Amino acid sequence: MVFVKWSGSEDKMIHHNGYYKIGDEIINNKFYALIKGSKMNIDPEWWFYDEVYDKACDNFRSYDISLKEIYRQRAQQLRDKYDYLILNYSGGSDSHNVLCTFLEFNIKLDMVYIQWPMSLMDKGLYTPNVHDTSNFNYHSEWDFVLKKDLEWLSKKYPEIKIEIGDWVENVKESYYDDDLLLNNVTNLPSISRAQKQNTFSKTETKLSNMGLKVGSVYGVDKPVFGMKNNKAYFKLPDSTCMAQPNPDNPNGLEYFYFTPDMPEILIVQAYNLFEYHKKSNDKSFVRGFVFNHKDFGWYSDFHDRAETHKLVCYPYWTFDRFQADKPWVYTTLGNLPMGVRSWDNILYKGLTNFSRVQKKWEYIWKSYMPLIDERFFFPNIKDTISPIFTKWHQIKFN
Repeated sequence: MVFVKWSGSEDKMIHHNGYYKIGDEIINNKFYALIKGSKMNIDPEWWFYDEVYDKACDNFRSYDISLKEIYRQRAQQLRDKYDYLILNYSGGSDSHNVLCTFLEFNIKLDMVYIQWPMSLMDKGLYTPNVHDTSNFNYHSEWDFVLKKDLEWLSKKYPEIKIEIGDWVENVKESYYDDDLLLNNVTNLPSISRAQKQNTFSKTETKLSNMGLKVGSVYGVDKPVFGMKNNKAYFKLPDSTCMAQPNPDNPNGLEYFYFTPDMPEILIVQAYNLFEYHKKSNDKSFVRGFVFNHKDFGWYSDFHDRAETHKLVCYPYWTFDRFQADKPWVYTTLGNLPMGVRSWDNILYKGLTNFSRVQKKWEYIWKSYMPLIDERFFFPNIKDTISPIFTKWHQIKFN
């Protein structure tokens, strides 16, 4: 396969998380885009290398290339680009597939970095179990997935450094202010998510300040796949691209799957989903094509769609690995305080100041809500902004 090169990728501004457009105006911050869009009654558009993906789709040839092979090529591309490679690892399907790619093809990975509330793990604030798969039991992923993965990794691959960033250390009232929301990636659905995104690897900071070129790799998520008239399409939600670059290494952020340096990854994934759909006649893909911020039914089958994507596109994933559900249950979110998600339950129990932190978050949010039209929020969820999507990219099966 001949890859489409992103022309001038080294000397152009790097838009790790894309940008928003109101008409012809480019806006880097989602809050600003939504506030201006609300004032002008215009829905913001989200750009994420649209021209690169269009060109790649036009040039796509359905050559016989496996997903493992294209993942290998991406891993090698990253290895060749950086002096030091860090994988941000959650134990979930996206990052686990990346880790296994590096290991299987013996491509050097220098470090695995995990953001986790470690200081609260051994205080009896939750009961580890594999029976409750709701998001309230998210922390059991440490006991049944992450902990085991890290123990295995340290024994079999001792050369790979493991670093854990405890994001609970900075959960304090003074941390949450306007600067956090307005100067960071503003796809922040919760206090804990905001905190995790701003807990950076100390190794990354140190090596970057020494002059090394450090790559901080994220798996993030999956494209939205859809079909219409037996044609295959995909688009990307901005809510997946929410990693915050390390201020000491602003150009080192890398998404493994969503990248202008190898746009064919998403195309090959979509092609495999298309072939799977034809063979299985799986109807779950159809709704994805019409999804927008008003079509909330898409989330009702989010789990099934995600599981299908893992089955088809992640060759290293095994379904016996415990994974808690995403927090898309509207009644649950709607009944929680602003900025809080069900995985925050241990924060309420373990941090005496968390109620004050939550009140500060709520105060800031309420100061902005009147400026943002309600159509940009999920219904019945008072603090959650809907995702904004790229255009649909059609795959040309030449």
